Amino acid sequence: MARGRQEEIGIALLGLGNVGLGTFRILEAHAKDIERRLGARVRVLHALVKDAQKSRPKGLDVTTDPEVIFGDPAVQIVVELIGGTTVARELCLRAINTGRHVVTANKALLATHGEELFGRAQAAGVDLLFEGAVCGGIPIIRTLREALASDRIEAVIGIVNGTTNLILSAMAEEGSTYGAALARAQAAGFAEADPTLDVSGMDAAQKLCLLAQLAFTARLFPAQISVEGILGLEPADFSLAHEFGYVVKLLAIARRPPGGPLDARVHPAFVPRQSPLAEVRGGFNAVLLQSAALGPSLFYGQGAGAMPTGSAVVSDVIDACRDLLAGVAGRLPMLCAPNLADVALSPPGARQGRVYLRFTVSDAPGVLGRIAGVLGDKGVSIASVLQRQPKAGEPGATVVVFTHVAKETDVRAAVAEVDAFASTRAPTRFIRIEDEPPIGPAR
Repeated sequence: MARGRQEEIGIALLGLGNVGLGTFRILEAHAKDIERRLGARVRVLHALVKDAQKSRPKGLDVTTDPEVIFGDPAVQIVVELIGGTTVARELCLRAINTGRHVVTANKALLATHGEELFGRAQAAGVDLLFEGAVCGGIPIIRTLREALASDRIEAVIGIVNGTTNLILSAMAEEGSTYGAALARAQAAGFAEADPTLDVSGMDAAQKLCLLAQLAFTARLFPAQISVEGILGLEPADFSLAHEFGYVVKLLAIARRPPGGPLDARVHPAFVPRQSPLAEVRGGFNAVLLQSAALGPSLFYGQGAGAMPTGSAVVSDVIDACRDLLAGVAGRLPMLCAPNLADVALSPPGARQGRVYLRFTVSDAPGVLGRIAGVLGDKGVSIASVLQRQPKAGEPGATVVVFTHVAKETDVRAAVAEVDAFASTRAPTRFIRIEDEPPIGPAR
């Protein structure tokens, strides 16, 4: 493709859903500002769609045929917003192989086929940019790749899925059940008809892969991450969290101590009410970084939606345009060999930390003593305990235990033993307590 100074740069949009339309509208509305900053116009030449008969913005050339895009030499940047991992992969590879820069917001594609795509882009001498793939409009990718390039990242802890955060906020603030909170989120358009990817924690795991690759140059795939979703949470857990000074959040966590294995996991957690993450409500996202030189830093904003994500996509388009105008590419290391390496992963259950346990048991003498005995036998020390009699309609009494720091495998073994008691009326609820988010001082 042509390089060097030019008056106009042509782009093509692959997909014209919410984010695609948001991207187009930002490019149109901010065209003069973008031209002033670049010294060149950016024009959307084509948009690939499934149905060309739908109503589209005026002046936008839509097509159902990829050949229209790849046959036009004026298209220098391809913006992939289709989603999925099959057609999107094929089209991205074709764009790369024909010398075009690629911008994508597809975290599933990059988590699954990222190393292949980045490797091809590196070999072809083109950019593959992906700011919109994680946390919508929050510039967390650019921060890790550029702003903190001089620092050593020690931990990443984030609320990176707006749908689950919206559901958890409703359950905490309104006392809603999971089902009621999900139904409201779906009715308002904040949750998919099939929310499995979000509520299972897998969407957050895909995003965590990208963040961990950037933070630790670690080759990581979603299947390697310990993932728990929000399906088992009940209103009682939220009221008890509030009573003891916590908020329930779905966290994506990656930590790598010097010389130690990478700890990567996604799960619900009790977060202290004074933590900045506790204040992240509704569909917002936030990422806490702990780095050796800077110390703690918090990045907060809209985690999804047409305009926030479109804003991130357009920022990548502008970066690609700058490289085209300068006649360069590959300024930043691609997420592929040799810039990624296999690392040792912390095995499931190796975590040392505090845990919240909610037992549902028969309201009978001696049950609390038996629970305490099992925990003690497994080396799990109790920090506090609360026992409540059953209310009408409840299957049994509630015993709540907050542990001291303990090895997770020991706590799990104790829970399994208690759950086998004849006096246990429901599976024990196990939720980790993240008392120590990375908010300590720089060293």
